[in-house]
Amino acid sequence: MPLVRIDMHRPLADLRPQMSEAINSALADGWGMPADDLFQIFQLHDEGDLFYSRTFPDADRSDIVFISILAYTGYSPEVKQRGAGLIVDRLAALGIKRDDILISLYENGDGDWLAPAKEQ
Repeated sequence: MPLVRIDMHRPLADLRPQMSEAINSALADGWGMPADDLFQIFQLHDEGDLFYSRTFPDADRSDIVFISILAYTGYSPEVKQRGAGLIVDRLAALGIKRDDILISLYENGDGDWLAPAKEQ
């Protein structure tokens, strides 16, 4: 159950539904997770709220879309790269510049995902 947080500038606000679908389908296709495993937080920022390097590493950024993914540990490096590549491909298809996308992945394990127990 990945939890995905997307931080971006307000001008991209209208793309949220398409971005949500692009990210979720990329994780489903790249990581083999269920398509209904959808947990995302979009946070819009005003100009000047997000600070980033326009060139690191070997980038040509004109804006930034930070994508932070909190996921259960156990995905191989190859699977992580495949999912990230699909995210970038699908967001680029929406007109978001590849160099403007930065993905970070955090992992946790058993006992770190909590939800209220169902009443019996």
